[in-house]
Amino acid sequence: MNDPMSRLRRLLGEAPAVTEKPRLREIANLPPGGEWVSPGVYLLEHVQPLQEPFGDSDLTALPFASERLLPWGAAEPPCFLDLETTGLAGGTGTYAFLAGIGTLEKRTIRVRQLFLATPARETEWLEVLEDLIPDGAGFVTYNGRRFDLPLLQTRAILARRRTFRPGSPHLDLLGIARALWRCRLPSCRLAEVERSILGVQRETSDVPGWQIPSLYADFLKSGDAFPLSGVFLHNRLDILSLAALKSHLGRIVAGEGNRGQESLLAGDLWASRNEWEKAKGFWRTAMDDPESCGEALKRLASLAKKNCLWESAVDYWERSRTFCRPSLSVVEELAKAYEHRLHRLKDAIALAEEGLKQVESRRALASPSWVRERQDWSHRVERLRKKIEAQK
Repeated sequence: MNDPMSRLRRLLGEAPAVTEKPRLREIANLPPGGEWVSPGVYLLEHVQPLQEPFGDSDLTALPFASERLLPWGAAEPPCFLDLETTGLAGGTGTYAFLAGIGTLEKRTIRVRQLFLATPARETEWLEVLEDLIPDGAGFVTYNGRRFDLPLLQTRAILARRRTFRPGSPHLDLLGIARALWRCRLPSCRLAEVERSILGVQRETSDVPGWQIPSLYADFLKSGDAFPLSGVFLHNRLDILSLAALKSHLGRIVAGEGNRGQESLLAGDLWASRNEWEKAKGFWRTAMDDPESCGEALKRLASLAKKNCLWESAVDYWERSRTFCRPSLSVVEELAKAYEHRLHRLKDAIALAEEGLKQVESRRALASPSWVRERQDWSHRVERLRKKIEAQK
């Protein structure tokens, strides 16, 4: 490129015009149906109708989910984002080579996957990626607050570009998933939430996330993209799972989920936003299901305690004991309320003795914490005995 215009651009500090086409013969077996949108940058599109099933999820509720999840950072139009990277550690040595962008268009999810076939073209890749994201879009990610978006910010800085979409609304679904299911699931990884909550069974051609960096490294050496077909599938399914999870969570917080456990969880979500009246309504609904009734009663008891409604709190705790296995924490709450708030010492000492008996049943543990716990309950029993004796 020694023509006068090229020399003039170099003197002015401008980037030379891109005139060469990607050398396709050096890159083989990319997923069909895509196009080269810039040298070294390949774009693949897929459209998923909302009516088509995806696991056990109902994607038709997706258009209403942003309004329902507004308190957690959702915004319109949504932009589902997931990156495949050269590593998970972050830092300047890690970069993204495949970005999945999902947008809601009419009654479909349009998934566009932007592939960086030539790392030297990362600047162009970043430019195309930003063009694919609708203006004013609200990001929807899974751990994107800590990984995906900071990584894109770092790469934009290294490429001497402007900051990547600063101040954009962001709904990170990982935090909500942890709030709901951390005690129920072995982990809150997206793959586990897919299987256990959304009923999604990944195709056998999918690849596990830990293999993805090495597969891309092999591609850079060989130019053969065939082993990456599973990576493209993995990324596309991640985008659809984000959409399905957002739709599912929107239904939960709107009260459209299943009765019982999901009502209990919806109440927990609203409680995390200090929306106590909404939380209370969901917990009362959860009382209709025997499997969730005990936990709902305990939550209502804690709320009544917070508002110093001691009679109601005691009533809820007592009723919860009918539905839940013996809970030392509930026994302790009741013993304290009867002694210090309602001044019903006979009820208090009965519960204190019950608590001491529960602790002593774990004598085989005999750890320092068990000794301290037993001493606390013994002191409570002795104190109550003295109070009752003094009243006589």
